[in-house]
Amino acid sequence: MTDAASQRPVEAARVFLVGTTFAGATGVDGRLTLRGIPAAEYTVRVLRVGYTEQTKRVPIAAGQTANIEFTMATAAINLAAVVTTATGETRRVETGNATANIDASKVLQSAPVSNLSDLLNSRAPGVTVTSGSQTGTGSRIRVRGSNSVSLSNEPIWIIDGIRMTSTNADFNTATGSGGTTGGNNASRVGDLNPEEIESIEIVKGPSAATLYGTDAANGVILVTTKKGRAGAARWNVYGEGGALTDRNYYPDAYSLFAKSGTSTTSSRTNGCSLQSLGTGVCTADSTVSLNIFNEKDLTPIGTGVRRQMGAQVSGGTEAVRYFFSAEDEKETGVLSLPQFERDRFDSAGLVLRPWTSHPNVMARKSLRMNLNSAINPKLDLAVATNFINIAQRYSLESNATAGLGSHLFGGPGTRSNGTVSGLGTPLNGYRAWTPGYMWQEKTNQDVNRFLWSANANWRPLSWLVNRATVGNDYTARSDENLLLNGEGPPLTATTRLGARGINRVNTNNLTVDLGSTASYSLSNFALKTTVGAQYIGFRTAGASTGSTQLAPGSQIVGSGAIASVSEATTTQKTFGVFIEQALNVGDRLFLTAAVRSDQNSAFGTKFKSILYPKASASYLISQEDWWKAPSFVNTVRLRYAYGQSGVQPGPNDANRFFTASNTNINSTDQPAVIQSALGNDNLKPERSAEQETGFEVGMFNSRLNLDATYYSKITKDALISAVLPPSYGIVTSQLRNLGSVKNAGVEVAINAQLLQGDKLGWDINLSGSANDNKVVSLGDNPPQVGTTSRIVAGYPISGLWARPITSYEDKNGDGLLTYWADNAKNEVFVGDSAIFRGYAAPRYSVTLGSGWDFFTRKLRVSTLWDYRGGNKWYNNTERIRCTRPNCSGRLNTSAELIDQATNIAANEHPARTLDGYFQPGAFVRLRELSVQYTMSPELASKLTRAKSLSVVFTGRNLFLSTKYRGTDPESGFNTTSGTEAPNEFQTVGPPSYFIFRVNVGY
Repeated sequence: MTDAASQRPVEAARVFLVGTTFAGATGVDGRLTLRGIPAAEYTVRVLRVGYTEQTKRVPIAAGQTANIEFTMATAAINLAAVVTTATGETRRVETGNATANIDASKVLQSAPVSNLSDLLNSRAPGVTVTSGSQTGTGSRIRVRGSNSVSLSNEPIWIIDGIRMTSTNADFNTATGSGGTTGGNNASRVGDLNPEEIESIEIVKGPSAATLYGTDAANGVILVTTKKGRAGAARWNVYGEGGALTDRNYYPDAYSLFAKSGTSTTSSRTNGCSLQSLGTGVCTADSTVSLNIFNEKDLTPIGTGVRRQMGAQVSGGTEAVRYFFSAEDEKETGVLSLPQFERDRFDSAGLVLRPWTSHPNVMARKSLRMNLNSAINPKLDLAVATNFINIAQRYSLESNATAGLGSHLFGGPGTRSNGTVSGLGTPLNGYRAWTPGYMWQEKTNQDVNRFLWSANANWRPLSWLVNRATVGNDYTARSDENLLLNGEGPPLTATTRLGARGINRVNTNNLTVDLGSTASYSLSNFALKTTVGAQYIGFRTAGASTGSTQLAPGSQIVGSGAIASVSEATTTQKTFGVFIEQALNVGDRLFLTAAVRSDQNSAFGTKFKSILYPKASASYLISQEDWWKAPSFVNTVRLRYAYGQSGVQPGPNDANRFFTASNTNINSTDQPAVIQSALGNDNLKPERSAEQETGFEVGMFNSRLNLDATYYSKITKDALISAVLPPSYGIVTSQLRNLGSVKNAGVEVAINAQLLQGDKLGWDINLSGSANDNKVVSLGDNPPQVGTTSRIVAGYPISGLWARPITSYEDKNGDGLLTYWADNAKNEVFVGDSAIFRGYAAPRYSVTLGSGWDFFTRKLRVSTLWDYRGGNKWYNNTERIRCTRPNCSGRLNTSAELIDQATNIAANEHPARTLDGYFQPGAFVRLRELSVQYTMSPELASKLTRAKSLSVVFTGRNLFLSTKYRGTDPESGFNTTSGTEAPNEFQTVGPPSYFIFRVNVGY
């Protein structure tokens, strides 16, 4: 295979003998040898990303070798020619559902990607990613909306054919001020090294995920890691370094000095507010403000540091190919001990430990070995192994009272606010204690993880291929906290006596996947029949131990006066079988039908198994002889798909279980058991059924491609916590399959090569999506009502509800809004009952990626812009600031009326509505900017004796435009908690990255 323009070999081209099981990929020399082919005439098809598809007819005689050459013409737009399905690789044009493919190896050459969430974010329509702000924390991923009221809405992950552990909220300790971080926690998805990934495919819904079975209704993310190709060893060495900065907006804290009643003394602690000024109860003296973030000696925000270096080598022969990778990475977040605290530690002779100086650090080491071997013409083997070691620590934040958020956002608007209780340290504007105390507690997590998979493809006959994949994802995790005696904040009377907690968890995720595909022809039809079976075994076992009131100087659990221990084991098993029939009519109409049957250990004992059917059609209508279209239209493909998939209940949801207790009988304590859960023998998985239709159009010599999709998905048998009558005793609810949820939406993607020349090139990727989410039914249960969000039939899952602020007016012109019971005098009006106020998460998104090439493609400038909207974001930070109080709307005499109305409605009006804190969540963000320069081979050789050399400067999270009145409408303290109503709560915003990278190839 050679490039038509450069005459250079084309590697990694996929070569297929149509109608047989013979296939392979070209090596670095552009060559591939297929052996053992029976004598006949064949159609050879060649596919490669970035090139147009080509086919040739080739006769092969018995005992002879046939040589065939292809000259590959480049395609203006790079679209994946081959996609991965549950039955193996398939041409993109043969699938009836939309596929999203991310060329990870290409993205990583120039994009500022530090984790897998960055790699996914804003690169596929219909996929929404929201990340935690601390280094090393996880993310929230939603594919085509949320399906479940009670279960997880996260997609499942498959890497190199095996199920991958991808849980969020993976952190917990037995003791400590938080027990968790108080905010976002680690995610096992974040353990993976993006540099080792070749591509990512996103299977968006049940119409495509049927054959992945129970638990796949939320989507499937398929990760394919890099593999070696035949040829001499090729080295890729890379290194990057840079800085993290916080460029976010943070609100000022205020204090109001006023005289109360007849007092002649002005004070900031007498309870006076704008409301009491308006009613005449208080007389204002002055307002003072302080923004700790802007004070160089006070701010806990510094400059973070990131470094990464790695090496990869690949090569081999046609018989054995290899890929090896090693990487070391470290990132220190922006949280840093303020200068005034460093001065205090220094003057007092206190030990400044690393976790106190910089509480948020992640260090990752990754080793990978992938081997592929052609044992003989009929048998191929592949082995993929990956070892990951991670050491990371976090700051207690947001909802941890001992942590940063409560005291950073909760202090008054003055440095002169007293001292830390019982310790005499000046607070300097912090609420109750300063970072030096809260960060004396170390909160860290260590992970050792080993993933392996082995795959065999056996072709006993030219028309039959058997495949077997087996593998395991093993994770050993240790969550720890340590607070030495005499250190930490005065949270309780005993907190400073110390605490030590260790939580060790081992997780195994075993996959066995077997399949057999027969390819054959009947008349003018080409058919494929596939049967398969799959087993997934998940087991996690943990033991937690801890103690408080440690002996002075000690840091072991055994030295504590009060001990606590616990253990837990979870097991879940799935076994499924499936059959799929594919029909190819004239290489232009492709029909597929399949069904899968699953059994799962989480099902109720009276519910044995479930069937998931699917059907799809793909029609290359532009290939028909009768097709007529304008000359600028090159190809048109129509798609339709229907399928079902499910989400299994929690491992113990169907079980009845009891807990041990004590009871007093005749003044004597007696052991007892209490029924904790009623269980449900009839419990079933939630079942989602989706219809998807769409089309693809290639225009202007394939320089522009339009892909449009409409989907409608309904989830039935949704698990609802049914309210039980009092006769059931202490158990008040039971999970039952009662509800239904609907998602419908559109996805559009436009890929265009607007300019294509040696001196200047310009390409764009424009995509957008819209989702409409609605709870159809809750069965016979009443709406589920929370403080801010509700689950109500006819409205989205966890929509925001409140009594609305209907109007406000400064009637007397004093610049202050005041609540009066008398409507004639009242200046803030609130509706009589709670109504739906908006979606809690974005429902619309538009992404624009642009790339400009200069100087014969040596210089490339890329940008990625992102819009999200159609929702409100709960500014829970401002809500709690107004109750401290220190917010502008309550204490600042120059506050905007909207802030005053928000505070009055929440804290003075009898409605006590939070409506004003539900703020516009729409934003436009410059998510990425990169400048890449690729040296000529001659210059690369001269500078580094390398074959290739490129340098890249990248930035991430560089610009934000929004009407949201808080820090950032993507900043959520509970992003990884599984909630459908994330909100900002005393949360430090996401940092900006500025990275310089060097790529060297040998």
